[in-house]
Amino acid sequence: MTLKLHNLNSVLLEKAAQRLRDRSGELKKIRSAILAGTQAETDSKERLALYNRRAATLAMSEGQTTSIQSPIFEEEKPDPISIGKEALIGTQNDLLPIEFFEYGLYAARSVGRIEHVEGLRFGTGFLVGHGLMMTNHHVLSTPEDAKAHFFELGAETNRIGNQTPSKICSIDPDRFFWASEELDIAVVAVVDEDPGFIPLDHYGWHALIRQQGKIKKGDPINIIQHPLGRNKAVVVHNNHLLHIENGTDAHMFCWYSGDTQKGSSGSPVFNNRWEVVAVHHMAVPQTNADGAILDKHGNPLTRAQARRNPSLIAYAANEGIRTSRIVSALESAQFTKAHHADIRDFLLKSWSSPGAHRRGLRAAVRSAQAL
Repeated sequence: MTLKLHNLNSVLLEKAAQRLRDRSGELKKIRSAILAGTQAETDSKERLALYNRRAATLAMSEGQTTSIQSPIFEEEKPDPISIGKEALIGTQNDLLPIEFFEYGLYAARSVGRIEHVEGLRFGTGFLVGHGLMMTNHHVLSTPEDAKAHFFELGAETNRIGNQTPSKICSIDPDRFFWASEELDIAVVAVVDEDPGFIPLDHYGWHALIRQQGKIKKGDPINIIQHPLGRNKAVVVHNNHLLHIENGTDAHMFCWYSGDTQKGSSGSPVFNNRWEVVAVHHMAVPQTNADGAILDKHGNPLTRAQARRNPSLIAYAANEGIRTSRIVSALESAQFTKAHHADIRDFLLKSWSSPGAHRRGLRAAVRSAQAL
C-alpha cells in the first residue's frame, strides 16, 4: 500500500508539506542559484535592505567600517598578472574569522537533550536566559507532559579533551510555561539540580532577536542538535536558507537544507554569527499531487518500504519557526498566572537589551574555563 501523508496522522506535517508544495518553484530557483553561486540575487529587495542595514549597524558597533568579514583581510585591487592564483568564487565572500569555531562551541553549550523519564522519546532544546529553555510544542505540549521529561546539558563526545559529566535539570512548568500550538513552540523553566557542579547560567543562553535581517536567502545555516537522542551533533555542511517570506500566511516559517533526524525537534538554527534565526520543528518529505510520499528517485513509497529503510524517503526541505515571529507571539501571549507574565516581560526586556547575544555567549565561556 502506498504511504501517504494522511496515513501518518500528523496535521502539522500535512500543513508543512502543503506549504512546501506551494513554494516548490521558489525552492528550485534558490537551489539552482546556490549551485551557480548567485544566491545573493534571489532575495527580495526589502529583505536585502534589512540585511544590509543590520550588517552595517553591527559593523559600526564592532569598530568596523563595512561588513563583518571585510576587516579580516586588506583587499587590494587585483593585479592582472596574479589573476588565476587566488579568487573569491561566486557572488559572496565565504571567508570567516577563525573565531567562528570558538563561538560555535560556546553557542553549543546551552543546547541540550530533552528526554522522557521513561526514555520513550527525545527532543532538543536550548537555554534562552533566566533559567528558561525553548523547544517545540510537539515535544512539550502541556505542563503535565513537561513534568515527565528532563533536560540534559553536556551530553557530548569529547575524544581529544576532558570528558566531563553531563548536567541533569528537571523541568518546572509551575515556575514558567508557555506553548503555542500554532507556532509549535514551547518555553519552560528548568531547575538546576546540582548548582555545585557548574551553575546553570554558566552554560550561556541565546537571546532571541526580534529584528529582521539576520540572514538572507542562500546563506549558510548551522544546526546544533541531538539526533535520535544521541550525543550532541552539529551540521555545518550543505546547509542553506532556501526560502523566507513576509506578508503571506506562511510568514512565520522559513525553509532550509541540512541533515536532521528524529530527536532534532527544537534545535536552534543559527546564522554564521551564531544568532538563532529559527527553531527547527520538522523535515518535510517530498510528495506528489496525491499526497504519496516519494523516494529519492521520485517514485511513491509503500509503507513496508519506508518501515524497512527510512533512508529511502526523499525530503523536500526542513521547516523552522522564525525567531522574530516567536518573539512577537510571546509578547502578545496572555497568562493566567501573574508571575508567568512577569517572567515573560523580564525575558523580553533581557533579549532586547544592547549586547544580549554577546552576553549569552560570554556566559558560556565561564563554564568552559571551569572544566
